[in-house]
Amino acid sequence: MKILSLNQIKKADQYCIDNEDISSIELMERSARVCFDWIIHHYRKIKKIIILVGKGKNGGDGLALARMLYHEYGNAVVTIYILNISNHSSSEFLINKNKILKYGIELKIINEGDNFPFLVDEIENKNSIILIDAIFGIGLNRPIKKYWRAFFHYINENKFTSVISIDLPSGLFIEKNQKNFEEIIIKATHTLTFQVPKLPFFLPNYSNYVGNWHLLNIGWKETYINSISAKNFYIDEVYVRSIYKKRKKFSHKGNYGHGLIVGGSYGMIGSMVLSAKACFRIGIGKLSVYIPRCGYNILQTLIPEAIIKTDIKNKCISHIPHHLSAVNAIGIGMGMGKDPMTVYALESFFLRKKKIPIVLDADAINILSNRLEIMDLIPENTILTPHPKEFHRLCGSWENDYQKLDLLKKFSNKYKIYLVLKGAHTVISTPNGSLYFNSTGNPGMATAGSGDVLSGIITGLLAQGYSEKKSCIMGVYLHGLAGDMALTEGNEESIMAKDILNYIGKSYQKIK
Repeated sequence: MKILSLNQIKKADQYCIDNEDISSIELMERSARVCFDWIIHHYRKIKKIIILVGKGKNGGDGLALARMLYHEYGNAVVTIYILNISNHSSSEFLINKNKILKYGIELKIINEGDNFPFLVDEIENKNSIILIDAIFGIGLNRPIKKYWRAFFHYINENKFTSVISIDLPSGLFIEKNQKNFEEIIIKATHTLTFQVPKLPFFLPNYSNYVGNWHLLNIGWKETYINSISAKNFYIDEVYVRSIYKKRKKFSHKGNYGHGLIVGGSYGMIGSMVLSAKACFRIGIGKLSVYIPRCGYNILQTLIPEAIIKTDIKNKCISHIPHHLSAVNAIGIGMGMGKDPMTVYALESFFLRKKKIPIVLDADAINILSNRLEIMDLIPENTILTPHPKEFHRLCGSWENDYQKLDLLKKFSNKYKIYLVLKGAHTVISTPNGSLYFNSTGNPGMATAGSGDVLSGIITGLLAQGYSEKKSCIMGVYLHGLAGDMALTEGNEESIMAKDILNYIGKSYQKIK
C-alpha cells in the first residue's frame, strides 16, 4: 500500500471528483459519512460530543460530521465549536456552515484570547465526553500561534473518554517535523484517516499523538492510485501474498536452497540456535552453521537438521568460510562478539569479494560501526538488520524521526544496500531510496533473541531464491505476524523469541 505525499493526496481527491462527476462537497459528505459510521459503531452510548472545527477543508469535514451526529443524538449531546484561527475560510467550510445554520444548530465561536474555561461545563464531566478534532487535518503548513498552542495543551491536559482526530491530529505536519512538537499537537485516542496511511503514523515521535489509526475508504479509484509513483509504502497482507512462492509437488530440498549462518561466541551460542531454527521454519532446504568449538554439542543436540562446522577457536570466530560455491545465502553476526580475531575474519571475508546474498546482523554491524572502511568492501544489495542503537552507532545521531529516515535513505543509497531498522513498524530502506513500513508485530517482540529469529528468516528466504527486497519485506511481515499470533496465547510481557519461532508456520498459513 502506497504512502502518499500531501500533493499526491490532493491530486487523488481531485481525480476522484473529476472522474466520478461529483463535487468537493459530495466527496466531503462521503468522508464525513464513513467517520460517522465508525463513531456510532464504536461508541453506542454517547453522553456528550464536543466537535472542534477549523475554517479549512478539515473543518468542513468536521461540520458535515457534526450535522450527522446532531441528527443522530440531538442538541443535548452535540456541541460544536469553530476555532477562529484564520481570517480565511474554505468554500467547503462555508457551505457546510450554512447547512448547519439552516438546520438551526448552534455554533459556538472561540476567538484568540478567549479564556480557556469556556469548556468548563463539559470538562466537569469529561469522563463521559468524546472530543472530535477537525481543526487542521493534513492542511497545516505553518507554525501555530502561541494562544492556540496553549489551547491544544489545555485540551491534552483534560482527559476525555476519547479524542478522535479526523485524517490527522491537529498540529501535526504530514511531511515535516516541527520543533517542540509535543506542545502543539492534539493527542488523539483514535485517528480516522482517509484512503491511505500517512507517514507520521509510523514514526515513534508521534505515537502518543496519533493513537490508534484507522483507514477509511472514501472511494478513490484504484487505477489512479496504482498509477501514482510513490517512494514510501506500507507492507500489507495483499502484497506479501503476491510475492509468496508456492511449493511444487515434486520439489526436493535442493529446490529450496542451501544457507550458511556464521556467528556465536562463548555464552552467546543461543543466538545461533534461534537463527538456525528460523531458517528451517521459514522453509530453507539445507543449512550449514559455523560456530566456535564451544557451541558444537549445543547445536548438534538442539538442531540435528543442521550441518555443524566449527572454528579452530573455542570461544570466538577467527575465520569465516570463503569457499561458498554451494551456498545460496549467508547470514553473519548473531551473537558473534567483537574479538580482534573476529574483526579480522570479517574484514578478510569481504576482501575476497564474494558475490552471494548476505545478511549482516548484531555484532557484524557493530564491527562495521567501528571500521566504516569495511563498508566499501561489502557487496551491493547486502542486507543489514540493525536495531535503533546499532543504527545510531553505524550512522550517527538524529534530532527527530524525519532526520532518521533521511539517514536511512542516504546510507542505503551510498552503499547500495538494504537496511532493516527493527522496531515498531520495522522500516526497510532500499538502495533506490524507497521505504517500506511493516504492518505486523507488537511490543512483546522487544525481547532478547527476536532479532536473531528475523535474521534467520531473511537468510532462509534469500537461500530459497527470493530477491533481497522481497526477502526483507516478506521476512519482517511474517516475523511480526508470528509475534502477533504468539500474543493470542499469552501477553506482551511473556513473549519469548522461541514463541515467535513456533508461530512462523501458522503465519505462513495466513498468507497462502
